[in-house]
Amino acid sequence: MNDDKLLAEWFWTDRWTGSSGFLLPIEPRGLYREMLTQAWRRNCRLPADPVAIQRAIGCTPQEWKRCWPHVEKYWRREGEFLVNDTQITIWKEASAARGRAVDRARKGGNGRAEKLRQQRLST
Repeated sequence: MNDDKLLAEWFWTDRWTGSSGFLLPIEPRGLYREMLTQAWRRNCRLPADPVAIQRAIGCTPQEWKRCWPHVEKYWRREGEFLVNDTQITIWKEASAARGRAVDRARKGGNGRAEKLRQQRLST
């Protein structure tokens, strides 16, 4: 398992329902959410190839043609990838929180191990 991978997508419902993306018609909104989920799984990046994105999100070419013009403004091209700046911000927050949790767990485990070691030495 990749230690840097965030297996659960942080999704702030209050942030989402207050966003302009939430105001999209239901079909483009669904495309946008699927793109966000698939980007999350790929470290906040999607290939800048519409056919590859369609495969990843289970979208037909007709659906893409109808919906992409509505959601294109939420994505920015970065080299060979599409990224969503809000998602990158949330990813960084989630990654930092995960790192803090791992550190706390490691310190707690090391403390317990040291305590057990001291108990064994004193007996």
